[in-house]
Amino acid sequence: MSSTRLDYRDPKTPKAVCVYTIAQESRYLIIENIPDLGVSNEFVERLQQFGVVEEHRILDEHASSSEYTDVHWVKFDTIKAARMAKRKLDDKPFFTNLLRVSYAPEYETFDDTRAKFQDRFESIHSKLASSNSSANRKRKLMPAPAHHEQKTVYIGPTQQSNRQSEQRTSTNQTPINNKKRRRI
Repeated sequence: MSSTRLDYRDPKTPKAVCVYTIAQESRYLIIENIPDLGVSNEFVERLQQFGVVEEHRILDEHASSSEYTDVHWVKFDTIKAARMAKRKLDDKPFFTNLLRVSYAPEYETFDDTRAKFQDRFESIHSKLASSNSSANRKRKLMPAPAHHEQKTVYIGPTQQSNRQSEQRTSTNQTPINNKKRRRI
């Protein structure tokens, strides 16, 4: 918990914040604490809602595997699907057990890692290109300043006196002096 956070901003339940780098994220997931009740098919059906599951298997040799719980290894088709599955399933109940979901980049091949970095590189460049093009579109949408010939008219004492004389002759009124009114 933060010691500098204001009391009213402090959450009721502390939450751990974990940031994953590109190298730590993976399309391979290890899902622990699945009850050993023969519910593997139902679990895979639940995983299908996040994306295409290319492969899955039960890891009997995993350290957290016991006689009552299983550990599943799942390979999704994209990192986006694995990210969504991790976010939606981590610390959620499945047949009375809370699931523990973690990335498994140790199962990636060299080509998988290269493709992952290349995909991230392309997505960043496409986002940068779209933001630059939208900024250029905004500039193009704004009309360019019109270059009109503007006449500058000088209103000086000579022209002003002509106007005053025209006003006096036409309306026979005295000129109004613009003096500031002072309150007493």
